[in-house]
Amino acid sequence: MAERVRVSRATYVAAVVALVAWLPFLRAPLESDEAGFLLLARQWHDGGSLYGEHWVDRPPLLIWVFRLAAELGPIDLTAEGTVAPGVKLVGAAASVAAVLLAGVLAARLSAGPDHWTPRIVPLLAVALLSSPLLGMPAANGELLAAPFVLLGALGLVCAVAARSERRAVLLAAGAGAAGACAALVKQNMVDVFVLAIVLVPLAGGGVRRVAGRLLALVTGAVAVLGVVLTASAARGTSPVDLWDAVVVFRLDAVSVIGQSASPATSYRMTLVALAFLASGAAVTLLTTGFLAARTAIRHGPRATPLPVAALAMAAWEMLGVTAGGSYWLHYLTGLVPGVVLLACLVRPFGRRRMVLTGCFGLAALACLAAWVHTVADPVVPTLARDAEVARYLRDHADPGDGVVVAFGRPDIVTASGLTSPYEHLWSLPVRVRDPELAGLQAVLEGPEAPRWLVVAGSGVASWGVDATRVQAHVEAHYVEVARFEELRVWERVTPAPRPHTP
Repeated sequence: MAERVRVSRATYVAAVVALVAWLPFLRAPLESDEAGFLLLARQWHDGGSLYGEHWVDRPPLLIWVFRLAAELGPIDLTAEGTVAPGVKLVGAAASVAAVLLAGVLAARLSAGPDHWTPRIVPLLAVALLSSPLLGMPAANGELLAAPFVLLGALGLVCAVAARSERRAVLLAAGAGAAGACAALVKQNMVDVFVLAIVLVPLAGGGVRRVAGRLLALVTGAVAVLGVVLTASAARGTSPVDLWDAVVVFRLDAVSVIGQSASPATSYRMTLVALAFLASGAAVTLLTTGFLAARTAIRHGPRATPLPVAALAMAAWEMLGVTAGGSYWLHYLTGLVPGVVLLACLVRPFGRRRMVLTGCFGLAALACLAAWVHTVADPVVPTLARDAEVARYLRDHADPGDGVVVAFGRPDIVTASGLTSPYEHLWSLPVRVRDPELAGLQAVLEGPEAPRWLVVAGSGVASWGVDATRVQAHVEAHYVEVARFEELRVWERVTPAPRPHTP
């Protein structure tokens, strides 16, 4: 019989706090990515692009999650933007699940009569997951993948400790399935597999035992992957196109960003670094990482397989934050599973207990301070301007009108209630897949030419694209009709080309 794990009351308290933290935002307008994913999910069918008529560099399970969110409540186009409580409910559910799993993992790894670690770890998790410094309250890919990562980590920990080989294989398969779900929500979150590659061999037990558990892990992952790919193919999204979007594109994007990124990229990098420090995540990660490394060095990797594996997983998560090149606050949420696992390994004696308590206190105070700032100044200037543009389009557009936003800001398209004939709703895919704007040119010159065009600044030109030809076409066929600070709305003044009929 397996030893029953007793979850602390603090875990349930932390889970309630995680849920309550989301309640004020159920009617908050969606942020740009949330609105874009919701738009894709609602129109996903067998169309001309990756997901229906649009393309994004994200795996299909994320789009399925947003499709579920669309069914959980009404979607309203308001003066402040798109309001979809279902999206926020999904974010709340992910946060609650992650906190509960953090508590279970801490209870499972606690040593002897240790009641302190199972109490402090879930509180640390909720302090980080509920912090606006880590992107809350956006239901982003990192947040939605976090419960799957923690579930997979818990499965692996139980698998290597299982006395029954059959139980170990089943747990490893479950861990693989959870790990695959995480990667199918956000492709760089393969944390479970990084943890497994290090933990299972170091845990030992013989070649046959190690091979059996790794094979079970792969089998569970492949099973989930097969189901998701089959379901996606039924909607017209092929495995080959998905590989190009979630793997090949990301490699190309790193090169494009490195060669021609705008100054805004450096600004966002600084902002993410400051948030990492101010949120308490940096101190906690460095402290717990140092303690785990010291333990591994003192006793050797074979005697300390889990600390070594946890360090590898945390290192991978740091790489995910820094290597992408775009730098958004919600990337920091991807560090939470690694922070949680490392914190679970801290033995609660003497100075270690005081240090980790101090880390939690810092994270809690930083979360509270960020919340006070958010409540005092809830309006995000960028989203407010986007909402003004969307409201103008709703007031002046006719049914059937199209709009193209150059480039990015899918929340404008969603909140306007219009459709976009251009497959790219985000800016980075434009710069990587359509840098000469041939695709946009074909749209503007084709029978589905949009009546409305939204640009930032005086024209279509932007970093990483050659807009010479498109700009000439816009100036010949469109006229500026409204201006909202840097955002300008152009309306087509010449008829759209008619379809050719023989």
